[in-house]
Amino acid sequence: MCHMQTFTSGSAVENEPATRNDLRILATRIDRRFAMIDSQFPAIRLAIKEESLNLKESFRMEMYKFAAAVIGTGVVILGLTGFFSR
Repeated sequence: MCHMQTFTSGSAVENEPATRNDLRILATRIDRRFAMIDSQFPAIRLAIKEESLNLKESFRMEMYKFAAAVIGTGVVILGLTGFFSR
């Protein structure tokens, strides 16, 4: 399969060596793509940090709910055993 690519210089390349201008154009395109990706990292980092804080808060709330349920159950058991032991 023969792949043909047209550069902005207008030259159609089919297994021919690229000109310096073609390489500059290609390098500029690649550089722009990397710059676009690099610019997204701070936003992604912030989103991950926010999700991490939400997850920690969620764990903390579940831990308090569990502790309250255990303590409540213990108080009820102690109260019932005290009530029936009279």
